[in-house]
Amino acid sequence: MRKLFILASLLVAFASSVYGQMLRRDFTQEIAIGVNGGVNLTKVSFLHNMNDRLYELGDQSLRQGTRFGFSLRYIHQKHFGIQLEVNYVQAGWTEKFRNNSGISMVNDYNLQDVKLGRRLEYVDIPVLAHIYFGKRRLRFFVNMGPEIRFMTKYGEMKWNIPENDDRCNAFQESDNRFKEPHHTTDYGLTGGGGFDMRIGKIVHLLVECRYSYGFGDLYDNNKSDLFQRSNNQMLGVIGSVMVPILKFKENQRKSEDEVE
Repeated sequence: MRKLFILASLLVAFASSVYGQMLRRDFTQEIAIGVNGGVNLTKVSFLHNMNDRLYELGDQSLRQGTRFGFSLRYIHQKHFGIQLEVNYVQAGWTEKFRNNSGISMVNDYNLQDVKLGRRLEYVDIPVLAHIYFGKRRLRFFVNMGPEIRFMTKYGEMKWNIPENDDRCNAFQESDNRFKEPHHTTDYGLTGGGGFDMRIGKIVHLLVECRYSYGFGDLYDNNKSDLFQRSNNQMLGVIGSVMVPILKFKENQRKSEDEVE
């Protein structure tokens, strides 16, 4: 997974460099800034190291959270650019225990219909290849690239039963998610697509659907640990407003340098 993350980072950097060197014609480059916000639907993919304890994981449903941040985009070749973002994102998971094959017991306690979850908060920094098609008024675009996240909050576990319930104690004694130190840095790949609509002369309104897959685990994943996998997955619906702040032509800049 780490090799795939590094490879994606190198591909974005290489593509940017190659396209930059291909600027030989009169193309108006553009730098734009903007803000974005939206909704995240998230889960954490847990996989036990011990097959005989798989029933101790509930069925997950997508947890809803918010996201917002800032964007910087540089279009330096027709159909291609680079986009950098700094975002605040809410992640985490929600799971509910049901009667799976007649088993929903932990430490002799029936966890049927017990629901629990935890909210995680991150500063998320993606570096994206921005590929677009269409005319100036309406464009379809694809964003994809690596991202890194830094955890800012590891929320308390939320239950649908009282804290003094014996089932809480039974679960906390059995599940290391209540005890293990969590990993505060995550990395992964993200990608999605959407539409860019120009409103008026300069304002751009963007709507995008984006999926993120984390390669880092929340908890230790050695063979002796409880989980072999505990990674973030996110599906976001994002709205953005961007405004160009600078436009220039490469040939003009080269000519001015030659004159000097």
